[in-house]
Amino acid sequence: MKLLKLLTLFLIFTILAAANEGIKNPFLWEVKKGEQTFYLFGTMHLGDPLLQTLPKALKVAIDKSDEVRTEIPMDASLQMKSAALLLRSDDKSLQEIIPKPLYQRTENYIKQINPQLNLIPFDKMKVWALSTVTSMLENQLKHPMLEAIDSQIYAYAQSMGKGVGGIETVEEQISAMDTFSLDEQIMGLESTLDYLEENGDFIEEMKSLYLLGDEKKMMAFIEGTMFKLEKYQKFDEKFMQVLLYDRNRRMAQRIESLLHKQLTQRYLFAFGVMHFLGKQSIVDHFERQGYRVGRVK
Repeated sequence: MKLLKLLTLFLIFTILAAANEGIKNPFLWEVKKGEQTFYLFGTMHLGDPLLQTLPKALKVAIDKSDEVRTEIPMDASLQMKSAALLLRSDDKSLQEIIPKPLYQRTENYIKQINPQLNLIPFDKMKVWALSTVTSMLENQLKHPMLEAIDSQIYAYAQSMGKGVGGIETVEEQISAMDTFSLDEQIMGLESTLDYLEENGDFIEEMKSLYLLGDEKKMMAFIEGTMFKLEKYQKFDEKFMQVLLYDRNRRMAQRIESLLHKQLTQRYLFAFGVMHFLGKQSIVDHFERQGYRVGRVK
């Protein structure tokens, strides 16, 4: 009987300990200039049990803010609209537009994740969207019902009576990827598979680095996935320019516009963490504009 009680207590403590795991060093910055203060928070667009509990420092920052902006509004109707924009408008199948060896290779990869899967459910997807789905598929199947931390932030802000919204439109995000030609998208899919087949646990590694909160290690990891092979050099350069640097500049300009219009309003901006790391990042932009930027511990 005593043994049963001890085992029960051990199980309870184990569950409690697991519940307390999570983001211990959040990618959270406080930005100041004169009387104005706002916050930047780096997210991961993945559903995971360890990302479900908002860090205390983040909640405090949201509580101090009047409005929270994510990349796009997290309203269900807009997310459905986003999903529709991932689809092609032509009448062709993926088999008709992707080289046969690459099609088979992609299907083989997803079958390794789940033997019951094939490419038929993805048949009308744009090729760049297929690359994205393929890279995140294993995590999505592990945690099918969990939302990304972006949605958790949005919901918490709403529950606290804060204003919410996005800094970009759904169309802007999708159109950035649509600038890639079909040949470039096919190259992107090939590049994705090259990396996934060699580094199958890269999502888990990225999550662990995110939870660790080390800027240098996170940057080194991301840069290690790019510019490794000469044949992908131009594609990687365009990818970083279109998906990161161009959007960083636009996001920073829109943040500044909001700050100038609402001088007394305090904001928290929650975007993918890579928008805040390294040169040409949003953090870099505000530092160059004379703002004092510091990580919140």
